[in-house]
Amino acid sequence: MSKQAIIVIAIIAAIFIIPQTAFLVDEREYALVLQLGQHKRTIDEAGLQFKVPFIQNVIRFDRRIQTSDAPSDEFLTVDMERLYIDHVTRWYIKDPLQFYVTVRNEAGAVIRLQNIIVAELRDVVSSELILNVISGEREAIMNRVTSRSNRRVEDFGIELIDIRMKRVDVPSAVEESVFQRMRAERERIAARHRAEGEERALAIRAQADADRHMILGEGEARATRIFAEGFAEDLVKVTDRDNNPVSQAVVTVNNSEIGVTDISGHLTVYIPYSGDIHINARQEDMDQTKEGEFTGILEHALARNVQRTGDLQISLAASPLIFHGYTADEEFYRFMKTLESYEKFIPEGSTLVLGTDSELFDYLRGPGSFQSYQ
Repeated sequence: MSKQAIIVIAIIAAIFIIPQTAFLVDEREYALVLQLGQHKRTIDEAGLQFKVPFIQNVIRFDRRIQTSDAPSDEFLTVDMERLYIDHVTRWYIKDPLQFYVTVRNEAGAVIRLQNIIVAELRDVVSSELILNVISGEREAIMNRVTSRSNRRVEDFGIELIDIRMKRVDVPSAVEESVFQRMRAERERIAARHRAEGEERALAIRAQADADRHMILGEGEARATRIFAEGFAEDLVKVTDRDNNPVSQAVVTVNNSEIGVTDISGHLTVYIPYSGDIHINARQEDMDQTKEGEFTGILEHALARNVQRTGDLQISLAASPLIFHGYTADEEFYRFMKTLESYEKFIPEGSTLVLGTDSELFDYLRGPGSFQSYQ
């Protein structure tokens, strides 16, 4: 045989043998190498691959995400309403060998998938109200269907990504009743939102009222402090010309009767923090009346430019206590101090005869009758 004939035979043999030996695997696919129907190896990497010619063959599967669109089917809800649901499924091949052994190809996989998904969808929908299926609960329902279906298709070497309702139709015979239910459901939700809004509004108003009372209380407390700065407490002493204490002398401060002195000639009085001060003391005996006056100017509750006249001598202890008050109510403060005065100058069991118009007992005649001194 000539050399040229050998070359021709070699070329012809290569043309027939090389395609049976070498093959390319794309990055978008899996490849199974079978020998006389038995699995030899799985190829999941792209590139040039080789096999034994004539006795081995290659089966390819798409490794990309695939979409299957099922025809519309009829489903029955828990409230016995019919629905027509059209769903779409996204899936991919996870185990090519298991896929080949169980369903052989994509067409067989789609048929098996649809049977499983429709069964699971029918089971889930049958436990739901029609309003849940056609409204906001749809995504949760389909997530349940996906989870349940995924467990069943694992045996086919398939992984489900998701299942979604593409379209949900209501039969025309029940369409109006469904819309009425939807309106009723929306009205119920609206009523709930209104109730929650009213509850929130009540809470806000209550908080605002509480803040208002707190602010008013703080304002009144501040007013008390400011008011207190205008008054002080001091001790008046009344003596005769020989410097003997005079008891039972009626003391008037700025034209307001305050009380009577005790046995030591003392009486606690409440004087302005600043301004003019005029104190008058009067003692009445069976045969005579003695009086004395004290005038001056108060600066920080201390008397300046003092002038004294009369038979009785009046002096201040000059150690004023700044009033920090009971409340912001000036009259109530004076009322409390008047009660303290009653305790001091009227011993228990004593009898004191005074005229009904005496300012000393103003508060015994009724509330609000005290005349504030200027």
